[in-house]
Amino acid sequence: MESIHRMKLQARRLVALLLPLCSLLAAGRAHAATTFTPGDVFVSLKTGQVQWYHADGTFVGTLVGTVPGHAEGMGFDASSNLYVNHWCADSFCLTGNTVERFSPAGASLGVFGSGYSCNPTSIDFDAAGNVFVGQADCSGAILKFNAAGAPVTSFAAAPENRGSMWIELAPDSCTVLYASEGVKVKRYNVCANVQLTDFNAVPLPDRAYGMVILTDNTVLVADSSAIVRLDAGANVIQTYNTVEPGHIWFSVDVDLVSTAFWAANNYTSVVTKFDLATGAVLASINTGAPQFQVKAVAVFHAPGAVTRRGRMTGGGSIQPNSLEINIHDPINGKFHLEKLTSATCYYDPSINPTPPPASFNTYVGKGAGSYNGVSGASAEWTFTDAGQPGVNSRIKRLKITDASGNVIVFVPDPGHTLTFGAHQAHQ
Repeated sequence: MESIHRMKLQARRLVALLLPLCSLLAAGRAHAATTFTPGDVFVSLKTGQVQWYHADGTFVGTLVGTVPGHAEGMGFDASSNLYVNHWCADSFCLTGNTVERFSPAGASLGVFGSGYSCNPTSIDFDAAGNVFVGQADCSGAILKFNAAGAPVTSFAAAPENRGSMWIELAPDSCTVLYASEGVKVKRYNVCANVQLTDFNAVPLPDRAYGMVILTDNTVLVADSSAIVRLDAGANVIQTYNTVEPGHIWFSVDVDLVSTAFWAANNYTSVVTKFDLATGAVLASINTGAPQFQVKAVAVFHAPGAVTRRGRMTGGGSIQPNSLEINIHDPINGKFHLEKLTSATCYYDPSINPTPPPASFNTYVGKGAGSYNGVSGASAEWTFTDAGQPGVNSRIKRLKITDASGNVIVFVPDPGHTLTFGAHQAHQ
């Protein structure tokens, strides 16, 4: 029988000797010339096809799938598979209207998920591998699937004009920012299943489409006639554009180098790379497609690529990517991390960790290891840094499972604050 111990966590009872590096890099994975390479740029077209380019703009090929309908927003899962949204291919929405997956070699893996309403447009993934899809029409709901494509639930996000058309999941894996082809960036909490207030009180200059949250928590929005950057208060702090004869900016994505980003102009069917700080045009890709054919752009990043670089420490001497948890009562046991498999860091604005300043204050991780010397155990954790002294920092969530599948420790969210010791996030 599964044994679950809920306990108040104190440093003398549960000691985390090290909280691993907050950024997890794919180790030693080589890509052949015919597989997706970090920095590759993908451009979806109204024809339903997807063009594939290397980071320097070299054309690699065209991904031709089995699903008809406009190809729209795209995203990559932790296994480097590419997901492509397709709109309805006929007036009755009997064909198309689904999501197609491609392997890292660019081969179609068939459709993903089911039960789409009308015109799935955008896609995102949480730290657990769940998949969220924004829909433009009919119900316009945000759909949630597990990693295998089984429907989990749907969220009745309030529309402005066109459903939950373009979604972006915040690093907390709960808040979804979305654009509904209007002048607002709207918000929905998929953990609490509740509509939130709009992100921006002041309307944007034009119709909003795709967006991306940057590592400093600012938000880039493809705002049709220009690209705007919003600060944490949703104020427009920067505008980007080209000297092209017309603009319908539909989509943006961060470059492999996080100081730049790519944007897709539907009006000209050209994709442009901008310097984030200066707004200078760094490169452009002329897709060769007719006007109004380019729909979205996506950049391939290595699985687990760094979005916020840093480490979080907590008591004891430190070695990278190590974690040891000693449990003293009501049981005696020790979990030792052997392989870090997932790491996500984000900044929770409700926490104010000072000193020292860091780009994150919350660390979510998973890993495999040993429990009491027996390999095959696993752990999942969420730690927060609320500054010094450490009594406000939390072990927000912790689950340790032994090799037989028995849950040895389970501390559910919101967990407990520390009685002794501290967590400390570092740049």
